[in-house]
Amino acid sequence: MIIEEANYNIYTPKNIADKMIEKIFNSYFSNGNKKEKLDNIKICDISCGSGNLLLPALEKLLLLSKSIYGEYIFYPSWIAGFDINDKALYIAKESIKNLLNKYHINYNENDINIRNCDALTLENEKYNIMIGNPPYLGEKNNKELFQKIKNTSFGQKYYEARMDYFYFFIEKAIELLEDNGFLIYLTTYYWLRADSGNILRTTLKENGNFLDIDIYDNSLFADADGQHNIIFLWEKSLKNDKIVKVSLPNKNFELSNNQLYDKNNKIILADKNELDLNNKIIQKSNFLLQDLTNINQGIISGYDKAFIFSQYDERFKDYLKPFYKNKDIQFYSNDKNQYWILYLGKNSVLTPEVENYLLPFKEKLENRREVKENRIKWWQLQWARDEEIFNGDKILVRQRCKTNQFSYDDGSFYGSADIYFITKKSEDINLYYILAYMNSTIFLQWFKLNGKFKGINYEFYATPLKNTPIYYPEDKKEIEYIENLVKEQLKNYSQEIQNKINNYFTNIYK
Repeated sequence: MIIEEANYNIYTPKNIADKMIEKIFNSYFSNGNKKEKLDNIKICDISCGSGNLLLPALEKLLLLSKSIYGEYIFYPSWIAGFDINDKALYIAKESIKNLLNKYHINYNENDINIRNCDALTLENEKYNIMIGNPPYLGEKNNKELFQKIKNTSFGQKYYEARMDYFYFFIEKAIELLEDNGFLIYLTTYYWLRADSGNILRTTLKENGNFLDIDIYDNSLFADADGQHNIIFLWEKSLKNDKIVKVSLPNKNFELSNNQLYDKNNKIILADKNELDLNNKIIQKSNFLLQDLTNINQGIISGYDKAFIFSQYDERFKDYLKPFYKNKDIQFYSNDKNQYWILYLGKNSVLTPEVENYLLPFKEKLENRREVKENRIKWWQLQWARDEEIFNGDKILVRQRCKTNQFSYDDGSFYGSADIYFITKKSEDINLYYILAYMNSTIFLQWFKLNGKFKGINYEFYATPLKNTPIYYPEDKKEIEYIENLVKEQLKNYSQEIQNKINNYFTNIYK
């Protein structure tokens, strides 16, 4: 695979390519006559780039032919590669020629099936092994490319809002794969639980079984820091609910394919003990978080330079509000704000002094989508939100964080879109109790299995938070007990008190 974005290329490292080919060959050749299997093998990479996956596959076939036939042979039908990068395809062809020459195999130019082609348009071709490391591109910065695909029948079948481009390559590979054929792909693993990955997961679930899943908590590519990868082996067959071998950074286990998917069709990689705990949390909880609370995203200014101040300015005292960054949110409590925001919402009145201050930014501010659509005035915040969520009792959420680290605030706390604000739906709801649950080890165990990740960070977005189950007791004494512990934590954090909180929730789900 080659990505041509931001002027860099990413290739599958040789050791990873060798591992992928070894895995899929072990499955393909595990049953049946090996000679017959070799004669009929048809391998395809629809994002082949310079051939980093095809080359080790071809070399293994050449070596296998020697052991079976007593000489090196090559069938042109063995491999096919497609890409849209001429330079990469030239390298792939030349590398294949060099490999064939190495084993003294005679061939014609037409024997090397490497073509410049948008493989997503391929039809009426079938292979029994699909391999790949497809390009990773988001829709946001590649709308023209996505629109082109959306206009096709293939795109209409598989497109999903906020999906990644590589989803299409997995779905096309499934279409091109023969029944009982095998697929192995290297991608990022965000799609396992992403809301945008539902069609992809459904396609995999309805057409076959995972056989092997390897998760890496680091990037497999030297030039792609921050990327976290998955290598998965899948068979196009629904004859049995097969066992999948799962390898995580900290443990290995096996489970059936039926156990992979939760009720929302997201893939949960959990062993038996974790699945048992998951079920207990679901069974013993009596509410979802969205039943008890409102979860709102913070402010989007549309142009921070115009609205965010690093120092308090007395001239705008009627408009300046304490503004916090998500790093200011700590465990239970918060750091003091270092910034201020010129809060200009739907009910604000533009004074001459404020207008004069904003005039140098007017051109930038007028270019915002909401201004062009006449949804806001040029001087207003793009998404000011309802001001009431920033004042009064609330739980504060860092959108991305390495652990569950939520805080409480009952004053004036304004923040940007990477902060979520949890407020109670009715006056009888106790936010201290909910905060204690969210800061507990049980909550983290739940979210670890059911939430979202971006690399090593949890993504505490609105949807997974809303769908989090919680036990909320009818007994007011239970709530008061936890409330008092939380108030102690707000005064002065103590691990001893936190242990009591953790034990309380752990005992609920025994």
